[in-house]
Amino acid sequence: MNKPKQFAIVDIETTGNYAGGNRITEIAILIHTGKKIIEEYHTLVNPQSYIPLAIQTLTGITDDMVVGAPIFEDIAEDVYHLLQGKIFVAHNVNFDYSFLVKELKQAGYDWQAPKLCTVRLSRKILPGFKSYSLGKLCSQLNVPLRDRHRAMGDAQATALLFNLLLQRDKQQYIEESINKNTEHRLPTHLSLEQFSKIPEACGIYIFRNAKGKIIYVGKAINLKKRVLSHFTGSNTGLRRQQFINDICTIDFEESGTELMALLMECQLIKKHWPIHNRALKRYEPKYALICYQDIRGYDRLAVSKVILGVQQLRYFETVQEANLFLSSLMHQFQLPPALCTFYSPSTRTREDKRIDYTDLPSLDAYSATITRLLHYLDTNKQSFLLIDKGRSDGESSYVYYKEDKLYAFGFVDFIQQWTHVEDIVSYRDKCISNFYMQQIVLQYAARYPEKVSFLSNNSEVS
Repeated sequence: MNKPKQFAIVDIETTGNYAGGNRITEIAILIHTGKKIIEEYHTLVNPQSYIPLAIQTLTGITDDMVVGAPIFEDIAEDVYHLLQGKIFVAHNVNFDYSFLVKELKQAGYDWQAPKLCTVRLSRKILPGFKSYSLGKLCSQLNVPLRDRHRAMGDAQATALLFNLLLQRDKQQYIEESINKNTEHRLPTHLSLEQFSKIPEACGIYIFRNAKGKIIYVGKAINLKKRVLSHFTGSNTGLRRQQFINDICTIDFEESGTELMALLMECQLIKKHWPIHNRALKRYEPKYALICYQDIRGYDRLAVSKVILGVQQLRYFETVQEANLFLSSLMHQFQLPPALCTFYSPSTRTREDKRIDYTDLPSLDAYSATITRLLHYLDTNKQSFLLIDKGRSDGESSYVYYKEDKLYAFGFVDFIQQWTHVEDIVSYRDKCISNFYMQQIVLQYAARYPEKVSFLSNNSEVS
């Protein structure tokens, strides 16, 4: 026989609006059977920190009031046993839940619970109100609300609102939410209907705020799973809380392959620079092969960190790649080692070595060699077309890599016989690539050579 469900209706007051840097100052818990309240718990809590004046004004809870109150560690056992095994209910549930997860964890209790949000339930069961804040909602529904912004007053009002929702829930939204608790893991402003449309497919997802502005772009092999992962976990820091609270709508676009998802994500981030894409990869290359002229007129090759304003012949992600490339050029063109500088942390590239110029080839002969080398670098640029699966049957994805740069990527309905790559490239697919995107394509091409068709200088298959 199934044990009857019990609900823990909770309200807390705190020193601030995010769990990571703030503490609880008051807590009220009402144990509800679905028909009536059977147990009440309430106490002030000493946050062991100063309560900001604005919070004191809002709640009426002062430093003097909590100085003799228990710290949370002293009440953690009681709170844990009251909440354990109950369905957690609150108005804007993720706020109260995040604080209690953090405080209980710090006290040594690993607690999680299914959640119900009376804001979200009210929007479904009682549609049409302009505001779903607790104060406005209670006023519009004639629900008594005493001691506003105090834990017990707000908890009792939430319990009365919950009773009303239970009575008017003709569509069984509450039972559905309990059985499928995904909805109450979502940000308050994000509907389950929106989330349900996200496929379990490879692609990119876009979070927008209330004004429709893009605030975050991500990519995933499984879009639905990745999006949901943003709303789980125990990170209670201000940045994450602001991020989640900002999300109002989600857009997505399938990509067919992980490579296309990576390129689509990078291009969209470059275009919009969303505020919450703070942990962006460094798109700029770290090292380069440069050419500069020394005081005797000799053109010197050197591996260096990227230097603005200096001619960069090639870019590299690692210093090993760069040094190996310079070594191969030295061997191919018989360059004097004295005129080539490999990178090491102590290298000062622009500072001429003390060399004996009498042992070097004549300036004219060496200049001719450097001219041949630069022509070689300019003409030996790689071009290829990478064909892969698309987003549906009958569609293919393509990546056009032209003269060592990503030129275009997109989708086409049919790829059969073609002579010139421009036959399949749409102007809408052209892009301004960067080093990071180019490296993604090159690495993918190296992994899947069977998907690559190399091109001649006139864009024909070679």
